[in-house]
Amino acid sequence: MKTTHLMLFPAFFALALALPAKEGTAIDPARDCSRVVQFELGDTQFGAGDSITIQELRGNTNLIQAGGTYCVSGTYTLASQDEANLSFFATTTNRTSSPVDPAQTVRVKKGTGSFSLAKHMTDNGYLHLSFYSRKTGRDFGGVYFGEGQWVLHNRHFGNHEPAAHSASSEDEPVSSAGANQVLFNYLGNPVAPPSDMDPAYTKEGLEQGMKTAAQNAGITLVRVQIDDSEFPFLIGVIFANPGDKPKLKEQIQKMPPYAISGSVGDEITYAMNIVRHFPPNVSQRIQRRMLLREAVLHEKLMNAK
Repeated sequence: MKTTHLMLFPAFFALALALPAKEGTAIDPARDCSRVVQFELGDTQFGAGDSITIQELRGNTNLIQAGGTYCVSGTYTLASQDEANLSFFATTTNRTSSPVDPAQTVRVKKGTGSFSLAKHMTDNGYLHLSFYSRKTGRDFGGVYFGEGQWVLHNRHFGNHEPAAHSASSEDEPVSSAGANQVLFNYLGNPVAPPSDMDPAYTKEGLEQGMKTAAQNAGITLVRVQIDDSEFPFLIGVIFANPGDKPKLKEQIQKMPPYAISGSVGDEITYAMNIVRHFPPNVSQRIQRRMLLREAVLHEKLMNAK
């Protein structure tokens, strides 16, 4: 299947991921956040009973800008879910992926508590603190903040009742009836993993396969993401350098269990299937669903901050 840069149905999928930090990117609040930084609040939307309150923003510059490091502290109340990730991200306009330091995310439980998070800004963008579901990865409320032109005032968060705003087709709930039914019928149901699945095709097997391929290629992968929601499991990777993709693909093709038979991506973010064999009775359904699944996985990688 030909690699494509086309993003399919982006309105249906607004997922967020956190990329692992590169070595040497650890943030030292005492060193990097010595100055108080002024800010203003932007769009703020939460589910019932949820809240995030910013008490202080500090950084290594007086202004919020690319290249700066910033530490934010405050309190939260989580009532709508039993647990969530509370993350400090920036929405950028150039859609480039950037490494995420572990200091940007904290796991929180239902109730009220305090937090301190830190982020290094590689590009200009709209800072925000957001809750993310531990099950789906979707955001379900948060607060944007910043200064000047970099304060977002009209971002509509995910799974909660939004503030009143003008309706658009992207804001409407997705229906499985009417014209959409044709697509659902065409795609069919998800395919369950076979009971005798090759261990190389399991989540653990694919992760080990990517580790081996990367080592043989002499490259470092910023992230490996496995979509194990249905068969075949898909792999999403983020490369450290634009020239790393052909090196990885070359090594994958040398590994007997694997063959790249479908992919969506660019030089940095790449989603692919490397499972060589499908059960004949579900092969057509797998092929129909796989391109969309690859597009969804690639979108998740592209939206990572």
